[in-house]
Amino acid sequence: MNIFLKKNKKLGIVLGIYFIICIAILYFLNNLPDTVVNYIIHKSIAKNQAWKKHVFKEDALYVITTGTGEPMPDINRSEAQTIVVAGNQVLVFDVGPGSTHKLEISPINIGTTSALFMTHYHSDHIGGLGEFMLKRWANGSSQKPLPIFGPEGLEEVVNGFEAAYQLDKGYRIAVHGEKMLPLKGFGAESHSFDLGTDLKSKKTIYTKNGVEVIAFNVNHLPVYPAVGYRVHYKGRSVVITGDTKYTESLIEHSQNADLLISEALNRKFASMLADAAKNTNTNISKIANDIEKYHISPQEVAQLANKANIQQVVITHILPPVPTKLLERPFLKEARQFFKGNIYMAHDGTLITLHLNSRKITIKELLN
Repeated sequence: MNIFLKKNKKLGIVLGIYFIICIAILYFLNNLPDTVVNYIIHKSIAKNQAWKKHVFKEDALYVITTGTGEPMPDINRSEAQTIVVAGNQVLVFDVGPGSTHKLEISPINIGTTSALFMTHYHSDHIGGLGEFMLKRWANGSSQKPLPIFGPEGLEEVVNGFEAAYQLDKGYRIAVHGEKMLPLKGFGAESHSFDLGTDLKSKKTIYTKNGVEVIAFNVNHLPVYPAVGYRVHYKGRSVVITGDTKYTESLIEHSQNADLLISEALNRKFASMLADAAKNTNTNISKIANDIEKYHISPQEVAQLANKANIQQVVITHILPPVPTKLLERPFLKEARQFFKGNIYMAHDGTLITLHLNSRKITIKELLN
């Protein structure tokens, strides 16, 4: 009995000390001195700035996927966006909902955006345009509107977002002043182009400081027009497919590119989702079946990469959502059987570096 009482007494003392320490810690955290708060804030900003400089320390062709999801909800993925950094050029491709937030926590300063390129006008590719234009203007004190390139229909989309943000524009200027937010720098400058209906059609639409961007037609019917892009910089190249079916013309447009950023829909996964959703009071089952008709599959991406002599494939715009990393390899299983090169499933914050004067490509995760 005495031993039992002694043990309980010791345990009580230990628990009492632990409780007092926890209370002390909570009190300290709730009453941090201003000097400590100030130090932490300054340290955080300095660390973030150093991180941004370190990521782009060498002259290379960089690609960051800041939106790898699609319209179906996915807690881990924002909707479509890919960024290309080449020299002093920051080129953004598509601007899906949530992607601007991911861009802002990446090494990119949104205020330094050189141009935005749209692949087509589905909501998951344009839904974040208003926020993107506003934040680019606000963070960069832009003196000129954002240049936006896209196929026909661009003006209608841009004008709509500009109209929706007119009130917000006024509020921001009223608070911060026109010196910080120049009125002439708000909004966008549309540069639309027409490639006709021939899937082999392509056109150079942007050249600046050694960077070339070529637009080419893709087949995303009934969505029309729809395009992909190819970016060249100092001997290295990346192709961004946008949303598309598999077509022979894609082989020509992607030929000998170093990197292929391609969307992909796993039809087996989509069928499973459709079956699982049959008894729900939603349209998910029909949507999952319908979307199979106008997207490229991982297997087809692999076949494209083989025929086009692609070095590295990165899969984005993941259809349907992959709720756990355990399913990433099964999602790409068939693709790996056809493509013996490097294939990788992108996440929000995947950084791909194409080093100059070599064939070297490195991949790392910035946000995971």
